[in-house]
Amino acid sequence: IIGAGPAGLSCAFYLAEKGYSPLIFEKNEKPGGMLRYGIPSFKLEKDVIDAEIEIIKAMGVEIKCGIEVGKDVTLEALRESYDAVLVAVGAWKSTGVGCEGDKLEGVLGGIDLLREVNLGGRPDLGKNVAVVGGGNVAMDAARCAMRLGAEHVYVVYRRGEAEMPARAEEKH
Repeated sequence: IIGAGPAGLSCAFYLAEKGYSPLIFEKNEKPGGMLRYGIPSFKLEKDVIDAEIEIIKAMGVEIKCGIEVGKDVTLEALRESYDAVLVAVGAWKSTGVGCEGDKLEGVLGGIDLLREVNLGGRPDLGKNVAVVGGGNVAMDAARCAMRLGAEHVYVVYRRGEAEMPARAEEKH
């Protein structure tokens, strides 16, 4: 299994439940994918993630971290060595807003910001922060901006609040 995020861990869990001994290759230092690197600790504590992963490992799943498929091992080598290969690498790219200026200094993608914060970074966002978007990632980015010391955080969305896809408690 390539990727120890939600999809890779779920696959490994169900395979182990059926008696298989899956092996997961993970490029990051720790398993968990977006659970660890994309969801802020104030929403999902890292020890909860670690405890769940330990259950999966106790079922016979092996996780090798720090191994990037395509760099440290080839996909072809995995296909030759294993009966099946699942590619579960996640969706790590911020979508951007697709307008003039979205590549300027100080403009960060929501996923990029959350990853940096979850890795222990404290980016200087300044006093006034605009978060463009209305989904749960945007709400997490806004909450992180406040925790990083922004005095004013504005959520900018192309439709009304009622049309925002973020869950009600996230918008609140």
